[in-house]
Amino acid sequence: MKKIYSLFAAAICMGSLNAQTLTQANNAPIIGDLYQTVNCTSVGINPGGNGPSQTWNYSSMTVLTTTSTNTGVSVASTGSASSYPSAGVAIQTGTANLFYSSTASNLNFWGGNITVGGQAVTMSYTTPAIYAAYPLSLGTTANGNIGGAVSHPLAGAGNFAGTSTVTGAGTGTLMLPGGYTFNNVLKVTNASVMSFTVTIGSGTYAKVQNDYYSPLSKYPLLSISNETIVSVAGTTTETVVTINNNYNTVGVNESANNSLANVTVYPNPAKDNINLNFVNENAENVSYQIINVIGQTVREQNIPSAKGETLYNVSLSGIESGIYFIKLSVGNKTAVNKITVQ
Repeated sequence: MKKIYSLFAAAICMGSLNAQTLTQANNAPIIGDLYQTVNCTSVGINPGGNGPSQTWNYSSMTVLTTTSTNTGVSVASTGSASSYPSAGVAIQTGTANLFYSSTASNLNFWGGNITVGGQAVTMSYTTPAIYAAYPLSLGTTANGNIGGAVSHPLAGAGNFAGTSTVTGAGTGTLMLPGGYTFNNVLKVTNASVMSFTVTIGSGTYAKVQNDYYSPLSKYPLLSISNETIVSVAGTTTETVVTINNNYNTVGVNESANNSLANVTVYPNPAKDNINLNFVNENAENVSYQIINVIGQTVREQNIPSAKGETLYNVSLSGIESGIYFIKLSVGNKTAVNKITVQ
């Protein structure tokens, strides 16, 4: 959900978040979240088609080396709680913070610190941007007005107003560098149009950001943003492309999934234990891994091998609350399921 772009860019539509259907549980940022993004080349990159059964092929895109680490922190810890009284969590990158609140029905963005040409722009929304209307899936659309105050060390202080729209724009297959292919991806489009007035004059800003969510990753695997700013300084356009720095880990690589069928994982959500029900047709070696949303394996264990149907109880003792993926391997076949630990 978070990357630092330019002037009003990140502030207006930045931060849309996860999966074939987005909900508060699998999409909204929470305290303790940790993920990295890395810049990519933007020349020749476009967001591709909308609608069902799309193929978005970015396998030849060049991944650069500029990496940002993003952390979910409490609003109080930022020292800006009084400026963002409605926010419930901040996503922190270095010294910059972006502020959000969520309910079971929507995710709101309240502004924060945006880096523009090395200068810190502060935006404080009085009317937040709707980043997701839950459940968000293909065809879901929500829109609303946005507005608030903006301050720039060179351009001065002022205000902004406009509209924002979020849409579940497409579903399909996402192909990324290194031969990684992700199925059942949801493309989410955030579009904003606004006018602003600051000390040096007035202008307009428009941005369209497309985020691509896999059911195997809480934060977008890929984000493509296109923005246009018209001001007294002229017209500027920019395309920014970022990729999840852990897209190539086992936790989010569907290419490694050789279609182990008829696997049942329950209960889900789970608190103390979770059951794996599967068939081991040839008494092959069996193991499982529990993987967090940034691709780290937090537990792995072998399972006793027996031919036929197996029901195995996995203890969740010591696993913190949150979203995880449990990867079951039977011989050379695997299945990955998303689980929620309460």
